[in-house]
Amino acid sequence: MLPTPRFRTAVVGATVLLAAGGGLAATPAGAVARSPSDTPPISQAVRAGPAETQVNTFFEEYRLAVLGEIDDSPRAVRQKYLGPALNLALDTWAARSGVDPVFRTRSIPTSWSVREVGAAPGYASVRLGESWGDGTTREVRYTVRIADRRITGLDDEPAR
Repeated sequence: MLPTPRFRTAVVGATVLLAAGGGLAATPAGAVARSPSDTPPISQAVRAGPAETQVNTFFEEYRLAVLGEIDDSPRAVRQKYLGPALNLALDTWAARSGVDPVFRTRSIPTSWSVREVGAAPGYASVRLGESWGDGTTREVRYTVRIADRRITGLDDEPAR
């Protein structure tokens, strides 16, 4: 299994701290981080901004909730990260379409990437690219309110 994004972040952070302090530490023999699922970890920019980080954290936690690998339900994760109006809109969309309102399909993505693609006063736009094992991909645009990092919008990318 591959390490989780949290483990990679911790390793990067620890490496930076060790490098800054001028010391090195040995990892205990046999210490291996295990991914909470059998899917590959996400790819994410090393220097992600707050909006990218928030969308990535939400998506990862939501995915784990759908897989049943954490105690929170998908609805509880949505309530934690998304604004009330967006949650209501997603409930309505899911009832009409019959698919998961975040993944935009009945299946669960195996990997994803995030990238900030724009900003307006007080808001940032983040593009989340979802990928499935069969090679299918989809892009979804998230809007994040910078002041509280609340996700206020989720839209499929317009056709190009």
